[in-house]
Amino acid sequence: MNIKSFRAQVESLSTHVLFEYNGQNCGVDPFNCKHFDIWCGENFAEAKSIDEVFELPIFDGKSLTDIYEKITNIEY
Repeated sequence: MNIKSFRAQVESLSTHVLFEYNGQNCGVDPFNCKHFDIWCGENFAEAKSIDEVFELPIFDGKSLTDIYEKITNIEY
């Protein structure tokens, strides 16, 4: 899956997306188009748009866009 397909899956609002990054359990839970919960290990954030989901630096100080190539075990 490339980042464009990954983004489309999150944006579809169908279900949460789980993955691992740097040995931590992470995920995105889309409640609606203006509310997404994002977590990685103990870090948690709320995003108000799909753009913000991919821009918030909660993954060890990096954004989802920055780390996408390094995530593993994607489940949705």
